[in-house]
Amino acid sequence: MRTPQDIINRKEANQRYYKLEENKEQKRNYMKIYYKKKLGHIPNEELNAQNSERFVNYDIKKIEK
Repeated sequence: MRTPQDIINRKEANQRYYKLEENKEQKRNYMKIYYKKKLGHIPNEELNAQNSERFVNYDIKKIEK
């Protein structure tokens, strides 16, 4: 089991690692690929439309129940 000091040391090590510009770029590239796979290539505009529709229809669905 990790001690609280181990957790702090890991956090500090991650902060030092991602301060370097080449590591920031590597993480950005990884996250772009990750989110494309996770979201299934849904454009932001479409996500916004879906979320807006859910928000507008929330009260209607609540009343129907």
